[in-house]
Formats: sequence, structure tokens, C-alpha cells
Amino acid sequence: MNLNLDLQNIIVLKKMYELRNVKLVAEELGKTSGAISKNLTKLKSQLDDPLFIQTKQGFEPTAFVEANMDNFENILSYADSIKHREFAPQSLREPVHIYANTLFWDRFGDKLYLALIQDAPNAKFSFLRWDNSAKNNMIDGEKSVAIHSFDDALPQSIAQREIGEDKAVFFVREDHPAQDIKALVKYPMVVLKTPGWNDHRYHMLERLSNVGYHIEPKVEVEHPVMSHKIVLQSDHFGLTMTDNVPKGCRVIDLPNVQGFDITYVMSCRRAQKNDPLNQWLFNTISSVLK
Repeated sequence: MNLNLDLQNIIVLKKMYELRNVKLVAEELGKTSGAISKNLTKLKSQLDDPLFIQTKQGFEPTAFVEANMDNFENILSYADSIKHREFAPQSLREPVHIYANTLFWDRFGDKLYLALIQDAPNAKFSFLRWDNSAKNNMIDGEKSVAIHSFDDALPQSIAQREIGEDKAVFFVREDHPAQDIKALVKYPMVVLKTPGWNDHRYHMLERLSNVGYHIEPKVEVEHPVMSHKIVLQSDHFGLTMTDNVPKGCRVIDLPNVQGFDITYVMSCRRAQKNDPLNQWLFNTISSVLK
């Protein structure tokens, strides 16, 4: 017996069982009598049973249909229960893993956490560092999201959705001798090494080098506060985002070089892109960044 059954055919079978008349079934389902007959003919072949016998009182179901009508109704009931899961942050209790670089957590971590627990007070959140290990976890199927600059090296299995833009700038202490980029390159630089952005190459410094400004970092650090303190207490200069220049420092204007604009994205497994949980995270993260 071929049990590769079409739900529409089962719906017709159920209506036929209730109404016992092809014309009435057709009117009820908005079909023609011919279409209803075709549905029943296909089911007869698949189930190897005549299904209904025509009598003076109408079509009577066979013993096979009588014995299995509960099963057919269960199939339709299970089909009706297949739907997108309902999601309410207030009832969320499962762990939520969010990756981002250290600079992001320093700038927005507290605001994001407070915004999330306001909607989901019972959830447990883990705010972790975005690096190659985290990237591989996501590629391998981990149910998590990440916030980082757009990465064209990520595979198609990872969806990247834009959540905002920013711009990188050089900064120095207020009384630093340098007033422009030409003077600045003569001083030592402290560079913030950020996994997922410049852990392998300093793309922005390479772009400057292409237009004649050669900068060789003096020291690499992984924590933004450390780079800020070094700049505030020395002639070193640093690189940060426009709204993250520390108090007591000023920005050095850059030449007209492309590539200092940063596009931030939220990434997750493409198969989970439309998950209501991830939609809520996207909206909350976007709101915090704005």
C-alpha cells in the first residue's frame, strides 16, 4: 500500500464521509465535482479500497473507511498543529549565546544586557568573545548569534544582517604635538587587536600605506581601556570608533581614504535566520546601537 498521501485528498475523504454526496463536497470545498472525483480516484488507488459505495441513499463508506476514519482525522489534526512557534520574550528560559568583540562589549554590553532582561527577565545570557573558535562553532551548527563587522569570508550557511554603521578614527591626547595625519605617522601607535576584524591583517593601515602614509604599530593590545590609558599618558596614538574617543583625547582628521567605514552585522545560522528568538535579538540589538 502506497501511503504517500496528499492532505487535500484526505480532506476530500473526510468531507465525503460527512456529506455522502460528491456535489455537496465540491460546493463545500469550492471545487468542481470532477476534481472531487479525481481526488477520490487517486485515494482509491493508493489505499487499494473503493472507499465509498453508491446506494439509493447516497455514497456509503466501506468498512475500511469506517475503521480508519479516526486515523485520517488524526493526520489532519497533526497537520494543523504544524506552525511557526509562538515566541514571547517574557517566557524565554533557554540560554542565549551572543558573541561580539571586546570593543563592542565595552561600548554597548551593559546597555544591551539591560535591554534584553527588560523583555526577557527569566532568560540566561552569555556574552562571549567573537573569535575563530566561536566562528567555527556557529558554522558547525551552534545555535547562537554574533555581532561583528561584515565578514565576506564567512560561508553561505551563515546569514549576516546589517544592524548599523560606524567609522574608525585616529585619536591622541588633547595636548599631543601632532595636528594632522602627516605629523601623526611619526609617532608610535597602539593598535587594538580585535578578533574577527584585524586579528590577521590591519586592513586600514594597509589602505593608508597605499596612499603614502606608512604606519607600523608599536604595541598590540586586546583591551580598549588599555589602549586608551596608553594614549592618555604618552605620545602614542590609537584607532577607535567615532563615538568611542575617550575623554581627554581628540580626533586626527584622516585623508580621503576609503575603507574606514565599518558595517556592523548580526550573524547566525542561515537556517535560523527567521527564528522568532533571533528576530527579537536583531530588533533589540539594532535599537541599542541606534
